[in-house]
Amino acid sequence: MYDSLQKKLKGGNQLNEEEIRKTAIQRHLKGENPKVIYTELERAKKWFFKWLKRYQAGQDDWYKDQPRAPLRKPTQIDNTERQRIISIRKRLESESFAQVGVSAIKWELSKLGLSFPSDRTINRILKTEGLVKKNFVYTQRSRISILH
Repeated sequence: MYDSLQKKLKGGNQLNEEEIRKTAIQRHLKGENPKVIYTELERAKKWFFKWLKRYQAGQDDWYKDQPRAPLRKPTQIDNTERQRIISIRKRLESESFAQVGVSAIKWELSKLGLSFPSDRTINRILKTEGLVKKNFVYTQRSRISILH
């Protein structure tokens, strides 16, 4: 059996990585020396003991890869703060002659006694919501951008 496994590893007919993990642990449970197992499977010692540890943890799907992405993004702003920034911006836009930029939003948040994120974060939120508009001065011939 192990010779056929070895042939599959070296030949063009490769085994699935999950099957290799299962095979390694089955061989270990039958009493085979770990060094022989990971050497024949052309794997590192660290690899073998990683999968042995996961097997011993007792989970049914121990042989499957675990996702590498973090479970949550620690720098991501939560939805309530996001909605608060958007509502302040819309309220400021509805007032005539009011400033509507990051400074004005931060000022409104501080008046409410709330903490506020960085300028870049506020701008990113406003941009994703489509609340950032480019200022234009309209002349008779064409429009000219104030911001160059």
